[in-house]
Amino acid sequence: MRIPPFHGILIAMYARIKLKTDRASSHPWIFRKMIERPKSRLSPGEAVEVVSRTGEFVGRGFYHPSRTVAIRLLTSNPREEIDEAFFRTRLQAAKALREDILKIPPRSDAYRLVHGEGDGLSGLVIDKFGELLVVEPYSAGYIPFADTIATILKELYPACTVCFRPDAKTEQQEGVSFQTLRKRYPPPPKAILKENSLTMEVSLLTGHKTGYFLDQRDNRGLVKELARNKDVWDLFCYTGGFAISSALGGARSVVAVDLDEKALEVARRNADLNRVTIDFIHEDCFDFLRRMEEVKQQADLVIVDPAKLALVREEIPRALRTYNDINRLAMGRLRTGGILVSCSCSGLVSEGQFLSVLANAAREARVELQMFRITGASPDHPIRTDFPEGRYLKVVFSRILRPS
Repeated sequence: MRIPPFHGILIAMYARIKLKTDRASSHPWIFRKMIERPKSRLSPGEAVEVVSRTGEFVGRGFYHPSRTVAIRLLTSNPREEIDEAFFRTRLQAAKALREDILKIPPRSDAYRLVHGEGDGLSGLVIDKFGELLVVEPYSAGYIPFADTIATILKELYPACTVCFRPDAKTEQQEGVSFQTLRKRYPPPPKAILKENSLTMEVSLLTGHKTGYFLDQRDNRGLVKELARNKDVWDLFCYTGGFAISSALGGARSVVAVDLDEKALEVARRNADLNRVTIDFIHEDCFDFLRRMEEVKQQADLVIVDPAKLALVREEIPRALRTYNDINRLAMGRLRTGGILVSCSCSGLVSEGQFLSVLANAAREARVELQMFRITGASPDHPIRTDFPEGRYLKVVFSRILRPS
């Protein structure tokens, strides 16, 4: 299999891919069923030019022969090449949003610098953790541009180290090894970040995704404001973000539960870094809630933040049942007037579906659910109007009421 050379290059010639129909959408994903078979064998991640059935220019992007999303479009501008200037423009614009408009520093030295399609770089995520920039490519198309991207990032952030942390699942799907990237730009074992009043350790070797969920930053701040004098349970706590925020917010007690022992080890270190006391429990969250029901233990504030439950559309029904069951159990353990923070990071589950699940869970738990805030990811996760999938995170803040 032909692999693109490992260096920044100017692509002046593109293989041409023709759509079966005229282009009716500006969505950055083009699915396999929408294109004609290429005339020649193309490599995973090869840069291509897409035209409509009648030959009209549609855009340029990366081709993926073995994936359902066959093409990730990067530009619909016929005068824009996929080259160093392209990446420089995109990365400069991304930095300007976070620093000049959102003004995340100095409140936090950690934020999402590139949010894939939301920043015009489909299949690319870059997170900033203090003086570390973690690049996570979801397309082999970024392999030839690794040096280019790293060089531009170093120009924009001279004090930062750049590392690449490719996803193993992407390697499987692409049929291409990203090992060269790992060796050339290896991640350190950990990083330390500042998020509002939090100091957090990020594990770059064992953590999920880039190592820390920056999308919940603002929601952690909201939980901190709600936690004073409350008994708090943080379910699926991962490395302890919500739990530690609650403790810093003056919670009476904090229990954090997760089945991932490695994540709990990091969470315990994070609690020490922030000088807070938290009861960490290594247990399945369903089992924990059932055990609390048996001993009649209740809480005032419960956060339910499971990992993604639906990776493909066929898994949506099962995911909805799981969301229903875990939230029903949590509602049953909240005192009257208590607060439930319900999260779903499954992009395939719509907000409407998630709200319906919560309403049904409330009926089964025989409580009234008073929703008072619905949020999503922090604003450093921008959403394109033609890419609604970018609005994947749903977070619902509710108060538990019981009929008199």
